Amino acid sequence: MTSLRTFFSELEARLGRVMLPVEPDASTPERLISSHAAYFDLTRSAAVAIYNENNCRSLEDSVYHYPTLDALGRLKQQRHESGELDVTAADLLESLGHVANILLIKQHEDSIELAPVNEQQAALSRQPGSRHRGG
Repeated sequence: MTSLRTFFSELEARLGRVMLPVEPDASTPERLISSHAAYFDLTRSAAVAIYNENNCRSLEDSVYHYPTLDALGRLKQQRHESGELDVTAADLLESLGHVANILLIKQHEDSIELAPVNEQQAALSRQPGSRHRGG
């Protein structure tokens, strides 16, 4: 699993320190993004939203694919509705979502356990009233 701190460090590495400078010694999500960020308010809001949506209690807690994307989408919608979303801010949020997909989707896929097809068919054939027959 990827911690919030590690996730933002990866974002910084991929998007650049100018866009997303991470404070390595931060103790809260509000302090995770340096005040030198090009979009300080937006990126700090993203850090807090991702923290909250993933029910984190510390920066070392894990973040997950869908809650992270939900947080970014909700933030984008809120900014749009309040008129605070310009083209470059929207692009930044899209970039955050794109990198989140890259970093977290593999983790999400690895967490899903699928039974082999033949085991699924066997389970269906044992259900009462099933039209599936073992074969």
